[in-house]
Amino acid sequence: MQVKWTKKFPKKEGNYWFYGYRYGKISCGQKCEPELMVVTVNKCANGLLYVDSGGQFMYESETEDAHFAPMDMPEIPKFFKSVVQHE
Repeated sequence: MQVKWTKKFPKKEGNYWFYGYRYGKISCGQKCEPELMVVTVNKCANGLLYVDSGGQFMYESETEDAHFAPMDMPEIPKFFKSVVQHE
């Protein structure tokens, strides 16, 4: 499966892969390495809220060379269906 990466911040709720410089290429006077992490996008009263896998808010103005790709949910195995109940 080919993953489609984009440099645009996601505009829909969901989970995304993030690869880039979380706090810029230089933070607190030190060179940083790019990171790979999961970002969750949620709607809030004044737009979208981006939360990284460490629970920190992510702001477009703080990132540098950011890339995003949607995380697809895997198909649920058949043996899960006996445990998962729908109302």
